Amino acid sequence: MGLDKFRIRDDVKWAHPELEQAYSLMGGSVGYAEVLLNDDLSNEERMKFAEHAEDGFKDYLPDYDWSRVTEYEAPGCVDEPDAPLVKVLVANPREGKWRYKRNSPCILIIPGGGLTTCFRFTAAIEDWADKFGVPVATLNYRTLCMGAEYPQPMNDCEAAYNYLADHAKELNISANKIILHGNSSGGHLSLALCHRLKKRGSTPRGCMVWVPIIDDRPLPQYRSLRINSAFWGGSDAATSAREYLGKLNNSVDVPAEAFPGRATVEECVGLPPTFIHAMANDNGTDQAYDYASKLSAAGVYVELHNWGGSQHCSLSTAANVLDKDDPTAEYAQLFNKVCEKELIDMFANDLRRPWTVEEFNEAD
Repeated sequence: MGLDKFRIRDDVKWAHPELEQAYSLMGGSVGYAEVLLNDDLSNEERMKFAEHAEDGFKDYLPDYDWSRVTEYEAPGCVDEPDAPLVKVLVANPREGKWRYKRNSPCILIIPGGGLTTCFRFTAAIEDWADKFGVPVATLNYRTLCMGAEYPQPMNDCEAAYNYLADHAKELNISANKIILHGNSSGGHLSLALCHRLKKRGSTPRGCMVWVPIIDDRPLPQYRSLRINSAFWGGSDAATSAREYLGKLNNSVDVPAEAFPGRATVEECVGLPPTFIHAMANDNGTDQAYDYASKLSAAGVYVELHNWGGSQHCSLSTAANVLDKDDPTAEYAQLFNKVCEKELIDMFANDLRRPWTVEEFNEAD
């Protein structure tokens, strides 16, 4: 009983003092596991759940009007050319706010949602476009609530990336400077897309992820899997992974492009610079440490931040809901500043290490 109580981290006593408000806001699970395990629900009913969950998230976000967002349609990737067209949404900086006159970097935000939903409205692409002075894109990918499973969401993410790269000139971006970003399952798909693109012979400019869901396995070294925060629990993670993998569930053949934690060190060689932000009271923290160690061993430029006193998505939520002049917002603003520095670093500097592929093979 005592151990079970120790594993539940939804009480604000676990929070950094400046995160107590955001911690309490995240005080109720959205019920991913319950929805996916309920066989009596139709896909239409699951989609209603997804819409309801996304509406709830909007309460934590600034009021974006999406008036400067242009919608494009991307054809399916080479593995699924007949897939439904993927909606790719692009926001440009306001006049006078462009950081680069041409060949601009571009940020592709892959939304989270536990693979059950696709919270594209949580991707503040207009705000980020103005803040960073570069085009920012996001997409709608197929989800578990729609009856999709691996590799369909990954195929959609690749299709969106390919669209940006193939239409770089008309979008005023450089195909060689696309940066991936994702939160939660969006972080999972961002890291996984890096492995998919490596197979295609392409390397994004970089990848920055928040609380990514990296591995599908309950490995004994992943002690943090026993942690249940209020918003994302172990049952949610396990159920989401099982439904996503379908027939591959529990297989030894799960590829890194499905769950990056499955990658060997060799499979990580040549991946783009990666910035991982883990939260201390999240069940995916140990996975983040393990994956970052593989990237480091593979010679990838990698940074790992473990933010104390935070749970799944609490820091990114706090950064949105707390007034920047509120003294209790300093911790959240520090998180923002670190992430901003990482993105600007990737704009200005090519941190990729293509030579590691040859050197790793020679060392082997």
